[in-house]
Amino acid sequence: MTSPAPSTVSVLIAVPAYGARRLTDGVLADLVRDPAPLLPDSRIVVIDNAGDYVPVVTDERVSVHRPGTNLRWLGSANWALASAAEHGEQVCIVLNNDTRLSHDFAYWLTTTFADCPGTAVAAACYDDFWLHQRAHRIPADAHDYVGRHAYRQVPFCDGTAIGFDVRVAAELGGLDGDAFPQQGYGADLDYALRVRANGYRCVVTDAAYVHHERRGTMSLLPEETGEHHRREILTGLDANWGPRWRPLAGLSDAAFPAHNLVSAADWYA
Repeated sequence: MTSPAPSTVSVLIAVPAYGARRLTDGVLADLVRDPAPLLPDSRIVVIDNAGDYVPVVTDERVSVHRPGTNLRWLGSANWALASAAEHGEQVCIVLNNDTRLSHDFAYWLTTTFADCPGTAVAAACYDDFWLHQRAHRIPADAHDYVGRHAYRQVPFCDGTAIGFDVRVAAELGGLDGDAFPQQGYGADLDYALRVRANGYRCVVTDAAYVHHERRGTMSLLPEETGEHHRREILTGLDANWGPRWRPLAGLSDAAFPAHNLVSAADWYA
């Protein structure tokens, strides 16, 4: 890809964390590795849900917010959206701390909103759960990923590493903590359905890539099993949308069987 020009978009990059310091150190190192002038109006906030994180990186963009309680993923994302709105920022990126990022990750994810008008939710391609978000080529290391200017309009984006248009999130009310009261599994899909029902788009970019070390943080919470998460997804989506959420999301009745580890082709309608 050609050398990028600095962005004029204001961005909050939020990293919810609960312990697992090694993981948070890694994703922060990826973020501060990228040159600050590409996103001159940006800040990086670790949402320290365990209250014990001290950054090893020294960068003026980085700060730590300690809420005093475990907001979990959904609460952390909603805190970030509210903070971004308060600061007048245009884009809010929420990154799991158990991720590693391609070069200039935040820049290229942010650029998606300008390149694809009407986008309310954007995500990078990755090596993780959903087939419609998989990278065209999965590298051995996220740092080795070679991006390309290509976009996919998708029915929803995975919350593992997700960007929000802050204005639209304020308009729609953010993520639904009532329907998804545990970790927030399924809230990303629910939000995407609301986004699209209001005429906005969900887009995946191939210019940025994320590697997800799955359950890197959730392994510290052994009571949070995959079946707990599956029930939260199905209960919340059924409550908000009834049986129509599957066709609205482009999914078939085969999606989310018990004890699933990854999506499959027959999950898609």
